[in-house]
Amino acid sequence: MKEPQRFGEGVYRSERLTRRKSAYTATLILIGSFAIFGWWWFLFLSGFFDANKIEIIGLRGLEMGEVVGEMDKIFSEAKWKPWHSKNLFMLDTEYVRSALKDRLFIEEVVVDKSYPDILRLKITEKQRSVVLVTNDIYVNVDASGVVTGATEGGTLYVARDIVAARSITGEYSPSVILMPTAEPPTPGFQVAKPEQVRRWLDIMRSVVLRGIKIRFMKLESPEANLARIVSEKGYDIYFDLQDPLEPQIATYEAYMKTKPDESRIMERVDVRVPGKIYVK
Repeated sequence: MKEPQRFGEGVYRSERLTRRKSAYTATLILIGSFAIFGWWWFLFLSGFFDANKIEIIGLRGLEMGEVVGEMDKIFSEAKWKPWHSKNLFMLDTEYVRSALKDRLFIEEVVVDKSYPDILRLKITEKQRSVVLVTNDIYVNVDASGVVTGATEGGTLYVARDIVAARSITGEYSPSVILMPTAEPPTPGFQVAKPEQVRRWLDIMRSVVLRGIKIRFMKLESPEANLARIVSEKGYDIYFDLQDPLEPQIATYEAYMKTKPDESRIMERVDVRVPGKIYVK
């Protein structure tokens, strides 16, 4: 005989099942949340995937401490984010590359990540000093603008040949700058600001790498905007140090493609206005 169903029993059973499902769902959500947070913490906050080791390849003039110091600054200056600034997963390698090139004055750097905790830097350095000639005195000036000592040995021999028109500046030759100084250029003397010396190095290297045959550069003072680069043929090429170099170099290259008679250039080729040539 079928037992009679009590009044409201089906309704209460449905409510109990709903509550059980809700509790089950809440439990799953809670467990899932803990799991997601746990993985997030492990991947981004635990430090296991932080750049705890920095491997540097290719150093010549730079010291390892200089590179590591700049990397520490990059990490410490990063804006707040919900992960460590050193986290390899989230590290912007292109930003690191650009920042190191600018701060360390280097030609190139390849930034690689090696999980779980190694940041590898392969550095190609630029020339980091110039040979300054003043009153027939040859001294080395580093990228910070400070005289480090007298030019000696093979570097002195090459620099003298360049000034005497027995040689031109090659890719691996010293960059020679002729410029008067207010005081004798003794070791420790600040000849120019770092950004000025770097600009001199940039223009000399840019011109040489484009295959333009030059000897040395003449400046009236460290603050001068006019750079007179002496060509292989002896005339000056005028560049403006405040303006972008690429259009000026391109203007000179375009002029040379016309195959001018360089023996008739008595004084200068002025390329300071891109697209226009002034010859004297």
